Amino acid sequence: MITIKNIIIAGLVCCGTTAATSCQENEYGTVDLTLPAEDNSYQAVNYSYSYSGAAGLYTDADFARVKQSLDDGTAPQAVKDEFTNLKASKYAQLTYTPDPQDEIVRGDATGTATGKENYASAMRDAAAAYQMALLWKLTGNNSYADKVVAILDAWAAKCKQITSNDANQVLAAGAQGFTFATAANIVKNYGGWTAAKREAFKQWLLSVFATKNGDFLKNHTGSNVCAEHYWSNWDLVNMCSYMAIGIFAEDNTMVNYVVNYFYQGVGNGCIKRLVRGTHTDPLGTGETLCQNQESGRDQGHSEMSMVVTANLAQMAWILYQQNPNYKELDFFAADDNAILKMGEYVALFNLRNGTDNANKNGQWLVTAQQMPFSKFEYCQPGCGCKNTSHGAIHTQAADDEGRGGVRPGWEILVAHYGADHGNIRYVKQMADKIRPEGGAGESLNRYGDNSGAFDQLGWSTIMLYK
Repeated sequence: MITIKNIIIAGLVCCGTTAATSCQENEYGTVDLTLPAEDNSYQAVNYSYSYSGAAGLYTDADFARVKQSLDDGTAPQAVKDEFTNLKASKYAQLTYTPDPQDEIVRGDATGTATGKENYASAMRDAAAAYQMALLWKLTGNNSYADKVVAILDAWAAKCKQITSNDANQVLAAGAQGFTFATAANIVKNYGGWTAAKREAFKQWLLSVFATKNGDFLKNHTGSNVCAEHYWSNWDLVNMCSYMAIGIFAEDNTMVNYVVNYFYQGVGNGCIKRLVRGTHTDPLGTGETLCQNQESGRDQGHSEMSMVVTANLAQMAWILYQQNPNYKELDFFAADDNAILKMGEYVALFNLRNGTDNANKNGQWLVTAQQMPFSKFEYCQPGCGCKNTSHGAIHTQAADDEGRGGVRPGWEILVAHYGADHGNIRYVKQMADKIRPEGGAGESLNRYGDNSGAFDQLGWSTIMLYK
């Protein structure tokens, strides 16, 4: 049986060894355990953090600032519009009824208690908890906090595990673990949430979600696959969940594990594996772009990878505000602002020149042939996977039907980089285009109702646009 204690010990062992390893790959994609000379400066961290004032993606001061601007009418119109949209979201209604399950099933449901997938209940309820947690902070109406607590308590009391007969269960552990934990971080100090119920919810997060997050990041489902077998978004959602739960539990070991993994992890959530090529803007601006690990796969996953990275970096940044001496928490600055450059790459390839905020009209800014791309060999023979039939060789950015689809999260990048960095033209164009960005449950329904709408939190315009 995997326990939190076992995972923490494994995390300590990994953190103690990552300084001697690298997330560079060899010709066949296997891990080269010799750390390149240029990476010798990184030392695995083992910090003790202050968690006071950090509420997931935002600080308590952020919430106070936005609430004041909404109350006195000085908020920008886009913020007011998103506030209106959030209050109208179908997942932000006080009449919302949660649907907790005995087990969360994502993937092959053969042999499970229900015999079918049911993770949609968790993704909807987690989104509802997050959206109403925002509204509690921004309105001061305790009815929203009471509903959030009711949702969280209901799941903690009933749900015992995440399961299926394949690895897809890990995606639920990541995406829904992150959302549940982020909602909980917002209402953590709400007086109406009793200490006993809050502790029960913490233990639920640790036992049901964090065990799977930590085990996946360490083992990637076992010896049958190489560390790079799973696309970047698998690592990223589990990194988000593990860190958010670590913040809620105020567990330094968990947070340190994610920080070290971001810089030197064995999988594709490591920044040096997440970036798979460095290029010059084909439109002649001279700007440097960084190719996303999933850009040759399809654009829906490429954009998901990008905005979930933004969620992760924003969460680390908020913790950095409370711990300014721990520079490693500034994921945004890593590898000379690689996250921004990756955002520019993904945004450029997915932007149309139309003006609609669903990005469905107009011509592409670049053609697939124009877009620079470094050949990417994914799980080719010799990678360490026992079965490489899933492998692929990508030679250009995928010009698939998902290209141009929008996901919320670009606002995070603009808010962070906009004031200090000149090379943010395509990220800004994407954010400007879809603002107010909204999220799952919005009346426009730009993101749909399937899992893609719930992979990232959304609703960042209201908190970050100035």
